[in-house]
Amino acid sequence: MRRMLMLVGLFAALTPACSVVAAVVFVHLSDPHVNVTAQGRFREEGVRDLRRVVDAIRVIQPAFVIVTGDVTELGDEASLARYRSEIDRAGVPVYTVQGNHDRPADPGAFNRLVGPTHPAFDVDGHRFVGLNFHRPDEALALLERQVASAAADKIKHFFTFAHEPLLAPDAVAFSLSPGFASVTGRTAVRYLALAQQQRIAGHFAGHLHGSYDTADAYTGTLSLAVPSVVDSGSLRLCCLSDGKLSWTVARAGDWPLALLESAPTHVPWGTARLEGVQRLTVRAVGPSRLREVTVQWGAGPPLPIERGEDPNACTLSFDCTSLTSAVYELRASLTDEAGNRSSSRWRLLVKGGK
Repeated sequence: MRRMLMLVGLFAALTPACSVVAAVVFVHLSDPHVNVTAQGRFREEGVRDLRRVVDAIRVIQPAFVIVTGDVTELGDEASLARYRSEIDRAGVPVYTVQGNHDRPADPGAFNRLVGPTHPAFDVDGHRFVGLNFHRPDEALALLERQVASAAADKIKHFFTFAHEPLLAPDAVAFSLSPGFASVTGRTAVRYLALAQQQRIAGHFAGHLHGSYDTADAYTGTLSLAVPSVVDSGSLRLCCLSDGKLSWTVARAGDWPLALLESAPTHVPWGTARLEGVQRLTVRAVGPSRLREVTVQWGAGPPLPIERGEDPNACTLSFDCTSLTSAVYELRASLTDEAGNRSSSRWRLLVKGGK
């Protein structure tokens, strides 16, 4: 197995016994819909639910946070400023793109109060590019420049994030593929060409206010829509190691959260497979240390696990050749020392057989 990337963000707010995670850990949020005006929706829920999520981020202490738009309900300056003051409490870098509620065609106030409408940054050989597809020429010109400089900058893996997902349900009228929601026509052709050229591994989005994860059938690029912050307090906790991305979608305050390291999560149309002998780590994240953990394939019996010096992690080994070529659901049940209980599951595509 390739040498694992070192974690950029340490879980500093956890107990001292928690060790460094050998991966890049980050959080994906969307659709907080902050509204401090006297009009429209979410005049109480927006700030309340965003505050809950930021409190959870302060415990997780990820390397960074990406927020995929609709940070306000009405796009007004007072709400943009309130969003910025609330998200700054996270204490880690936060990169935000505009959604359709944030007046994305006119990004002046957003640029001044929140940040660039097309943010871009690098983390350990991974490049993240934020795109405001309501200004498509600007967005794709930036992406083209970022792709062109990738080799010189020693970038191995690309990810994009925007408000709308690449693929969305019940939207079949677009020009290139059923449900292609973010970009259409010539804009879509340009994005797909870049995705094929650079092998863009994933696209993070919101907009749907629900979880909808799939892969683009043309390029294999993951399209990952996270549930909204408002009315659900949801977040996506991501673990990234040398382009291998896994995640857990959870509600803020539901501890302990769980990370799966070194195994790409499978979604419909996705092709990333596990082969040979695999050694995976399940790691708990939260304000209290892990006390008990059970890991199993689907509804099968518990798998043998190893508990080492890190009290918040366990490892398991399995030989893919002993399994049938299929999608398997890995489940973990966790209990921390405070008595909190949670369960997480990840879909893994296995290339089995001799």
